[in-house]
Amino acid sequence: MCLSHTISRGCSLLGCRFFRHGGRRFTQSNLQPTRCTSAFLCRSTKQPENKYRPENTNYKFRNVRQNILEVTAPINKEDTVAFFCNVLSAVGNESFSPPEIPDGCPLTLTKQVATMGPSTSEYESIKSVLDAGVDVFRLNFSHGTRLSKLKTALKIRQMEMVKDSLAEAYGSTFSVNHKAILGDIQGPKLRIGRFSPNVDTPGVNIGNVNAEFVQLNRGDEFTFDTHDVAGTKYRVQLNYPDILRKLSVGNVITLDDGNLSMRVVSVNPSEPSVVTVVENDYVLSSRKGFAVPNVLLPVELLSKKDVMDATFCLGAGMDFLGVSFIQTAEDMHYVKNVLYDFYNSVHFQNLQARISSINLEEMEHDGEDEEIEGILEDYYTNFFLPKKEKLKTGSFAATVPIALIPKIEKQAALDDIHRILKISDGLMVARGDLGVETDITNLAVVQKRLIQICRIVYRKPCIVATQMLESMRTSPMPTRAEITDVSNAVYDGADAVMLSAESATGKYPEKTVRVQRQILFNVEHDPYFPLFQKVREMLVTGSLPQSIKENQVLCYEKVNRLLEQDIKEKEEWDRLHKGIASQCRDISQKIIEEKADALVVKDESNGALVQWISSLRQGIPIIVLTSNAQLSRRLNLVWCVKSHMLPTNAQPLEYAKDILRTYNVPIKKFIMVESADPENTTNVYTL
Repeated sequence: MCLSHTISRGCSLLGCRFFRHGGRRFTQSNLQPTRCTSAFLCRSTKQPENKYRPENTNYKFRNVRQNILEVTAPINKEDTVAFFCNVLSAVGNESFSPPEIPDGCPLTLTKQVATMGPSTSEYESIKSVLDAGVDVFRLNFSHGTRLSKLKTALKIRQMEMVKDSLAEAYGSTFSVNHKAILGDIQGPKLRIGRFSPNVDTPGVNIGNVNAEFVQLNRGDEFTFDTHDVAGTKYRVQLNYPDILRKLSVGNVITLDDGNLSMRVVSVNPSEPSVVTVVENDYVLSSRKGFAVPNVLLPVELLSKKDVMDATFCLGAGMDFLGVSFIQTAEDMHYVKNVLYDFYNSVHFQNLQARISSINLEEMEHDGEDEEIEGILEDYYTNFFLPKKEKLKTGSFAATVPIALIPKIEKQAALDDIHRILKISDGLMVARGDLGVETDITNLAVVQKRLIQICRIVYRKPCIVATQMLESMRTSPMPTRAEITDVSNAVYDGADAVMLSAESATGKYPEKTVRVQRQILFNVEHDPYFPLFQKVREMLVTGSLPQSIKENQVLCYEKVNRLLEQDIKEKEEWDRLHKGIASQCRDISQKIIEEKADALVVKDESNGALVQWISSLRQGIPIIVLTSNAQLSRRLNLVWCVKSHMLPTNAQPLEYAKDILRTYNVPIKKFIMVESADPENTTNVYTL
């Protein structure tokens, strides 16, 4: 496109064929054709990714100026630059402009969880994602050894000690920047057996697992049984006899993450076995996942590996435990009882002693530590197994020194979600298996409902996980759909968004964290964001605006019927916690009246008050001063909360002012809550 045509076209879009600038009149006839270049367009189309770079927020002027000065034009270049900048300013809409990024790291209120793996196992790579904005580090026990997880955890703990001038001002060499660690146990992943190798597979040896597959076609009959014999095109082993007996005619079975569907046509409980009809063509390989959507299955929640992994997480001092494939509240009781039993045993003390004696620099391998394995094995064999049934059905252990996060992945968990949340410390929307175990096309609806219940009814943190920025495993930039997906999770009210393979095995873990952080920053600075959060709260509190009740009667009635249980449960939860609820309302009202820019809370308790205030989404940072390291780390999962360890010789008010001055956001007025006790003192201060 030539220069004259470009400017003419730009003017035509504005309804004119000429323009004036600096007393000069430019028309199409004034301009002679110059060399054609698409780089002259007012917004660069050659390198669109430049618009999304964090340092390029003022892209309108920069792109125009750079592109125009790159070409040889026969007119005054500065006039042309000014003209196009005016054009862009004239047609621009402030509501669509990205926010300006402050110097330094942007302060984001939504938390980031990142999974550690081969791409983030060394000190430098872990430090890079920490500096990029990770708040919680996830250790996935489905892969790797316990010792490799311990090495990563110890490196993270080392990085919590930070040199800064503020620490020196209070007589210390280091300040503590706590981060949280989430251990995620594997849980009961059901898998089929192995198939006989295909001897005629080109280029594959018989002993290679890549030859173990069958081609199934729609309409084929296929049987699942318990016989320990290699599978064929007609059958395969499923070594879960209780599940085979539980199935009924008409049940849908999905395999390999939902890619293959079968429908049960007959059941033989005595053998046991089930016969199915294949519903789509597919190549099925050995050891693929097996699921029965919408059916409560009689499956053992904790395998030997899960018990040893969970107790190891407790002994290693991890802050959260992700529990996979929870189906009922009784499953949560069971896990708590196991952890409580281990915590009060000599094995817990022995495990902590062994872990504290390990020298990280001398750990040259990722195999298992014999002494650690011996402690865990002895507990499982001689203590856990003899009392296993009692731990399942016995009295409920009220508290354990690790926060439990149920991963919602099954329809049964959705059906019992209120009872599960009452005894949990948060929730993870695990969209991977949830999309297999339930209708995947309903996943967005389920996500929004779960976040709403977790945040507004029970005031607990919620994580949205799986494929947030999946394409960044191999690409330096996410897709538009992924950016929108992360944004919508924040608009839904999630406390945290989680990276899985992107940070564990991806090529760009640090950049992925930075890109996600920028997405969070942009959403949180949307003027409509607080309004969306308030409307969601109105849905559950029953305080929808009167105009909606009057003008959208049918819509209002449908919403009320849908949320009837949520409203009932919220009212009951508020009654049980009326002290915290009352404090939360008073502090929230004071924030609004004083137009405070920040809230400071000195808290030595369990952080419940801070979580309640956070759930209201006031949109200001909540600074927690504490001497409780466990609380400081756990608050890394709570939206807008930034915890700081209070030096022993520091006055809370003065230290709070010093902390607030380090934030790269304008804070002129803040409210300070002297303690989380019901009789707390609340004052307003200026900075």
